[in-house]
Formats: sequence, structure tokens, C-alpha cells
Amino acid sequence: MRLFRHVLLLLLLPGLQAVAPARASEREWPCGPDELTVYVSPSGNDAWSGRFAEPNHGGTDGPFQHFERARLFVESLDKTRLKRITVSFRGGTYPLSHAIRMTSADSGSPHTEIAYAAFPGETPVFTGGIRVTGWVNISGNEWQARLPAGTGVFEDLYVNGERRLRPRVGGYLGQYFRTFKTVYVDDEQDPGCPHQAPKDDRHYPKYECFDRFEYDPDPAAANNPYADPWTNLVPADGNLCPHQNAGEQKLQGEIEVLVFEQFSTSKLPVSCVDADKHIVYLTAPTATPGGTHASESGFIEGNRYLVENVKNALTEPGQWYLDRESLVLTYLAKRGEDPNRDLVIAPQLDRLLVATDLAYVTFRGLVFEYDNYVLPFPTGHVSTELEADIGAAVSFQNSSHVVFDGGTVRHVGGTALDFIGCIAAADPDNQPEPECVAPGDGDLVAVVGNAVTNSAFYDVGALGVRIGGPYLATDQDWNVPQKTVVENNVVEGYGRTVPAAFGIGQGFGHHNLYTHNDVYDGYHCAISVTENDGGVQPNGMGGAYNVISFNHVWNLLQGILNDGGSIRVEDGNDAHVAEGNRILNNRIHDVTDASIMDSNGYGGHGIYLDNQSGLVDVENNLVYRVSGSTVYTPHGPAPLPPDYPNRANLIRNNILAYGRLGMVEEGNPYEYPVPTKPKQVSQNFVITNNLFFFDRNAASTSPFDGAQVAAPFYIDTGCTYTPFAYTLFQSWNSNLYWRTDGHLAGDQNTFNVQFMADNQGSGPCSRSREDASLFHFYTFDQWRTGVDEDLQGAVRDPRFVAPYYPRDDFRLEDHPGVGFVPFDLDDAGRYRFGPHLDAPRVPPTFTTMTYDPATDF
Repeated sequence: MRLFRHVLLLLLLPGLQAVAPARASEREWPCGPDELTVYVSPSGNDAWSGRFAEPNHGGTDGPFQHFERARLFVESLDKTRLKRITVSFRGGTYPLSHAIRMTSADSGSPHTEIAYAAFPGETPVFTGGIRVTGWVNISGNEWQARLPAGTGVFEDLYVNGERRLRPRVGGYLGQYFRTFKTVYVDDEQDPGCPHQAPKDDRHYPKYECFDRFEYDPDPAAANNPYADPWTNLVPADGNLCPHQNAGEQKLQGEIEVLVFEQFSTSKLPVSCVDADKHIVYLTAPTATPGGTHASESGFIEGNRYLVENVKNALTEPGQWYLDRESLVLTYLAKRGEDPNRDLVIAPQLDRLLVATDLAYVTFRGLVFEYDNYVLPFPTGHVSTELEADIGAAVSFQNSSHVVFDGGTVRHVGGTALDFIGCIAAADPDNQPEPECVAPGDGDLVAVVGNAVTNSAFYDVGALGVRIGGPYLATDQDWNVPQKTVVENNVVEGYGRTVPAAFGIGQGFGHHNLYTHNDVYDGYHCAISVTENDGGVQPNGMGGAYNVISFNHVWNLLQGILNDGGSIRVEDGNDAHVAEGNRILNNRIHDVTDASIMDSNGYGGHGIYLDNQSGLVDVENNLVYRVSGSTVYTPHGPAPLPPDYPNRANLIRNNILAYGRLGMVEEGNPYEYPVPTKPKQVSQNFVITNNLFFFDRNAASTSPFDGAQVAAPFYIDTGCTYTPFAYTLFQSWNSNLYWRTDGHLAGDQNTFNVQFMADNQGSGPCSRSREDASLFHFYTFDQWRTGVDEDLQGAVRDPRFVAPYYPRDDFRLEDHPGVGFVPFDLDDAGRYRFGPHLDAPRVPPTFTTMTYDPATDF
């Protein structure tokens, strides 16, 4: 198996030898005529030479004190005769007064390695926070400290290395309120209300608003967030509330609303509250869909939201509030805490390290902590895929052959680490990411051969690791991230500020490898690769030849988000399908979408092939206990004229178990016209040699709001309609099926096919199998003989060792047949032997719910 991985790496990612990380076991830095080591220590002195690891006896020479001094020294060297330059940091804390900045002048070369590394056996920590001291006990557990003049505003506070929350309405984690009504207006000129409701909508001809919502008017209702008016609400400039003049500018926008949309989470400052009409106005809109009213974003009736940083909600231990005018910080201590004794950190720097045009540099064993992500005013955070407007604490831009090895990024409000391309563009619709420092010429930009290895990213506000950004028209094959390796890392406790963030997220890029990582305890996808390119043919191959292999991902969504889950690839649209993407040998389990707390919740899947993804190779994965389906595509590859080639996704040799609603699901393949000829049928799946294992059936239920509600299970679910032969739509062959009650073979609802279009809905697919006039139902034998599917399949117990919670042992006691080839189930996740860092448990920042692993899947 290990030989297979190395062969795969060499075939798909040529040229990576130059960026392979040094062994973490190396503890002695070499010395010689072509090698140089410089030392840095918190007890050093920038006037010294940096040649010695410790101060000499006379205190006249020793290590440097600051990163910047060592960087300037390395920059000044003649590197033509040097093979290796090492800046060795002694253990301790290095407070940063400003972000570390690196440019091409700090680069090494293929012949000269430059490393910024921890001294053997020690841990250097670079911090962007300041310690808060001088606390005075006001009464009980209430403490206050006056911050020094010039202290910057911050929205995160840490006590003894744990994130503490600002006051939310409804308790420490905050109550989920639900939008009482979506606001519609008559004025088509209102910039916050750009889209007219469709003619078949009851709100037509009004315009839907995305910068306001109506809250529950009942002052006694639990769903009313304004029953106690917010004492620190300062109306913003140009607010729309009657007779509310703007307050002091630096105090505007203190209160924020986090809205849980369909699969995104925008966070916006409050502009004002119209208590007569029960409308909360925000200073900016959420994302607005192009040309149509909202179905995915905005303040949708019944969807959840939180209200944060309300001063008079400061009631719970662990909460804090910063008075921006007086710079007085109030903290309600938890039991046993004493802020004068404990370590209380207020972040101050928005970035910790930013490198542009850097090449051939390694960072090894360094710890970065406490960045300061502050919600922009008045725009707020408009949630979109990859959350590209949220910068990274450690950011490498237009950089190549850079290695981040054995490091840690923790306790950050934004994204932890990213490698992105930044290209200057005249077109305002194709601008680089907001965090880009020095956008370059697209013909010169390269983001190639970088590596993130053996590292830890935890307690992260947004993404753990981001590779590249959303698709831009300026993207070419040579200027998007490529030949990146993200290997043997842990990402834990991500999305703590913006829950829709991914653990590891890639935008447009190709030939990248994500392997042997542990990603868990997040509120959205663990690993998401590629980005929809807007329905156009990209310049070149697009998001192709990316490999996601041997990762272990679990405990995802946690009941608060929809439409995601575990490992996701999006490589196609209605004009293009990228080639060569692979999802191999991953272990995926315990995913709970928002259906556990929302009546419209859905979509906690295992393998997620988004939009019109095609040609994805899905093999040797173990997927179990997911609240949606173990394998899912919302649309499947689009039929692309003139030749209509088959671009089906291959689902082969996987163990797929305990999908709560289904095993394989196709959402709606007919966003484009329904095919009128057989060759126009887009085959979305070829499903072969898999082991399907489950205990649910068409009559199954799930818990919701204290009761059991219908949650029917089907092996092949979602849309099962095609006007032509079903084998043209999906091809099933040589799979093994087993339901734990042993009665699957005789079940008349084992498989179903919708044989007639549903003309009553938006069709042609019907989601209700209760209408017998649209569906045929089959036993397994009828499925084979009547539909010509899975002629070589079997209903048989695969004989797993102990495939139930908590043992989860899916090893096989015997060979199951059907062409299935056993694979090592324990090989997913970080290497069992080798260097890696651990991550502590990260407390939740939102109220979560999960299905019972013993009974609910």
C-alpha cells in the first residue's frame, strides 16, 4: 500500500522532490564552509552577531532577538557559495509588533536551502496578541481592566489558551432565533432589495431584501431577540429606521448578526432596529443571487440567526465585552479563574506572517498564534465559498517551493494558513483576493511545488488551510496552485467564527495532493477541492488531477449546516468537466446535517461530487454514519455536445455503510433540458464492486423536535428518472448488498425507478415515492431482470468483524466476492509512525446537535 502511494505521488505530481520536507527527526544543524546557522532567542540582542545559540559569559555576543533582524541578516548574505542557511529559533514567546513580511529578496534557490526552524527540542511561539493585566474585581465574578491607549479593537479573547465569546442574546453560545418573515418592498430602486419575486410567488411583484429581516413581534415569545432592547446599539450612518440619527462613528456596528443560510453563514453589523415594524436593518446585504429571488442566501423565513455583542446580554461566565470608547474590558470569570493570575490574551495583529513572491524557503517547527480578525464595517462578511475575504494568519502569496513543516497555527479568528495566487486585473469583476499584498502580472505568477506537512491547525475561526481562491477569468494553468502537497496534518476545531468554512479548502488549481490528514470537529466540509468556474470553459484544464487520499475525517456539520459533509470535489459545470480528480482510501464518518434541528435541513453526505462534477474516481473509501447519503451528486455531469461523451463518476470498491437516507443519490440532473435522444442522457455514476451495508428501509424514521418523523431510506435515492434505459443514467454492477435484518432480498422497495416525468412540480424528477403512478418498485432480483442493473451483484452478508458503534470494525472475516478487493482500513489518517503534532480539544462556539451513533443512522 505504501508503495502504491509513492508511485501515485510520482506519477501525478512530478517535480516535488525539490520541496520534500526535511525529516522532523533532524535535530543537529550541520556546519561547514557551505552551510551557515544563525540563532535567535527571546533573550537575545539584535546588536549581537547571531552566531551563538546562547549569550556568552560576558554578555557581549549571542543570538539575535527578533525574526526581522535574522531575516535582514539572511537577505544581506552572498548566497552563491552556500548550500544551506538555517535561522534557528530558541524556545519561548516572540511578541510581534507587526506582521512578519517576506518577499522575493528572502528567497533561496534550488541550490541554496533557507530554513527558519525551531532549535532542536524547543518550541518558538510567534504571537500577535497582548497580555491583558491590571484586572480589578468589580463584584462576584465580574472583572475589569483598562487597556492602554492605542489598543486596537478585537473580537476574540483567549483565557489560558481557550477562546471566550462576546455576549450573545440567549446564553453563552447564544440562542438560535428564526427569521419571522423575509422582508419584501415595493421599491425596485432599493439597493438592499434587488430581486423581484417570481410570478408564481405570493410576494410578486415585490422585491426581496437581503439587508434586513422581520423578527417575531410578540414581546413574550422565545423567538423575539429584541424583547430587551440592545443597550449598546448605535444607529449607523444612512440608516433606514425612522427618526434614528447616526451615532458616534467608532461605536457603530458593534452588534452583529450571524445568519445561517442554506450552506453559507454571513455575518453583518446591525445598522438599526425599527421596533414599530419589528425589522432589523444591517449595514450591508448578504450575498444576493444573480437575477432571481433567494433560495440559498439571505434572510429566509424560518432560518436561524444569532445576535452577538449585545452589552446587556453580558450575563454568562466566560463572556466578555469591550467598551470601545473607554477601552474598558469586562470579563465574567468562570469558576476558579483569576484574570490577574491567568493568561488573558487580546489579539492585535490581523496577520502574523505574509510572504509575497517567496521561493525555496522552509519553515519548520514554528508556532503562530493570536491573529485579530475583525468584522469589516460596514460591509461585514458576505459568506461565499472559501470565505475568500477572510485573510490568513500565515499567508504565502505568489510563492513557490515553500514548505511549512512541523508547525502550528492556533487560536486565530480568520483562516490559519494559505497559499494563494494574486494577479492584478483591470476588470473589477476579476480582482484578486482582498488579502493580496502585492498582486503580480499573471504571466509571471507561479504558485507551484509548495507543501504543508506534519503540522497542526486548531481553534480556527475560518478555514484551517486554503490553497488558491475562487475562479477568476485571469486564471491560467500556470498561475493557479499546482503540485501542492498537504500531508500528515491535523485540522481540528475549524469554523469557530464563520461556521461555513472548510477544514482544508482548495479553489482553482490542478495536480495537488491532500493525503493522510486528520480533519474533524468542524461545521462544514472537511476537505473541499476545486471551485465552480461560473458555467464557462476555463482557460486550460481547470481544476484537474487533484487527489484526496488516505484522510480520516469525522464529526462534521454537527447539526448546524446543510449541503456539505465530508470530502467534496467540484470539477464541472454545464460547459466543462475536468479530468483526473480522485478520492481514494479515505475514512469518513459521523456527519449530522441541520435536519436534526431544522425542518428544511438536509445534505450531510459522505463523498460529495458537487454541481456537474464528472470523471471523478472514487475508490477504496470507507464511509459510514452520515445523515444524508454515502455518495451524492446534486446534478451529475452535463451532456456536452456535439459528441456527448460519457463523463460518469466511477464509484468502485468502497465500503458504504449506514447512510441515513440512502447509499447513492442523484439530486436533479435536469437543470439543463431533459434529453430527447438516448445519447443525450448524462450517465452520472458507474457503481461497481462496492459493499453496501445498512439497517434502514423505506419505513424508517428519525428523531426531530422530540418526536420520530419519516425518514425513508433507499439504496438508490434522489432522482431516479430517465426517459430512456436506466443503465444509460446509472450503471450498477457486481455490488454486494446487506441489510442487517437479513430480509433485504424479499423487500419490494429495495430499488425504485421513476418511469414517468412529474409534470406537477418543477420536474421532471419527483421527490415523493408515494405517487405510485410515477414509480416502479423492485426487489433485488426484479432490479436485475427488469431494469438490467447489477446482473453480477448479490445480496449477502459481507461478514465484517464488528460493524457497529462503538467498535466500527469493518475488517472482513472472509472474502466477500463480487470482485471486491480488501484494503487497509487503518491506513487512513495521519501516519501511524512518523512525525506529527497533536491538537487539544477545542470548545464549541455554537450550539450543536448530532444524531445518536448507536441508533439514529
